[in-house]
Amino acid sequence: MSQRPVSSVQISLNDLPKFSDWPQKLLSLESFEIKHKTEREVLREYQDEKWGHLLKQVRTLTNPTLRQIDTMAADFNARFPCYEADAFYLANEQQMLDRHLELYADVLTPYLDGASCLVELGAGYGSKLFGLAQREGFSRIPLIAGEYTQSGRDLISILAESLRRPVAVGHCDFRTLTIEGITIPEDAVIFTSYAVHYVPQLSMDFVRFLSALRPRVVVHFEPCYEHYPMDQLHGLMCRRYVELNDYTRNLVTVIDGGRTRDGVSLRVRKNVVGTNPFLPISVLEWSPVGSQIPA
Repeated sequence: MSQRPVSSVQISLNDLPKFSDWPQKLLSLESFEIKHKTEREVLREYQDEKWGHLLKQVRTLTNPTLRQIDTMAADFNARFPCYEADAFYLANEQQMLDRHLELYADVLTPYLDGASCLVELGAGYGSKLFGLAQREGFSRIPLIAGEYTQSGRDLISILAESLRRPVAVGHCDFRTLTIEGITIPEDAVIFTSYAVHYVPQLSMDFVRFLSALRPRVVVHFEPCYEHYPMDQLHGLMCRRYVELNDYTRNLVTVIDGGRTRDGVSLRVRKNVVGTNPFLPISVLEWSPVGSQIPA
């Protein structure tokens, strides 16, 4: 990923309360009820509200573009605090989306040559998958999307037809470790992005569940509770943010368990970038036994 900063407007940790009410919540200066990530809560937030409302808007359009849907899903004009490489910036949604896609493309590209397909599990409405598909090197690889919500799957199908980019779409549930409606061939490049963290405690069978697909590689672009340092104020605030939102707290533990138990190859980059300054993502690249991560 390019070393240029995500934005020219850098701010300090002390500036964050000027642009976000989360510091007050994290320090218990403002009341906040824990949002337990039950199945019902996740479906309310995404199936019914975020993707549900977006689906209603998109169905009024003729041949919607990815850009149109992205701008409907988020405010591309407002600037907000974000995080990258131990620094804080003010940026807008377009800058951060571009930054994430740049990172994803850099990480995934070395695995594409000869891969059977590109798979996103927990694909939302397909923003990252289609965003990658428009980039050089991704234009011809078959696409597969697994998504938890019906409204998300419907949005992916609408976009696939509008963009004339075929995508196999099915159901994926990280709680029950099930994939339905799609067949993922061997030697796939599989990735997740801000999706796994909606399961507060992942099953220790998570690695074996994905390894059974015999992928070339699995890459998680996910917040990692265990990577937030407890000897730094920002790290403590990130941990508290995860706790208050009932996000996953054991992804690193689960993958480390797979490495010890099943011998998977693993490469880690901690806390690379975050649209939310209190939820930066790490990059975890792992491959089952018999596959190797490129140098």
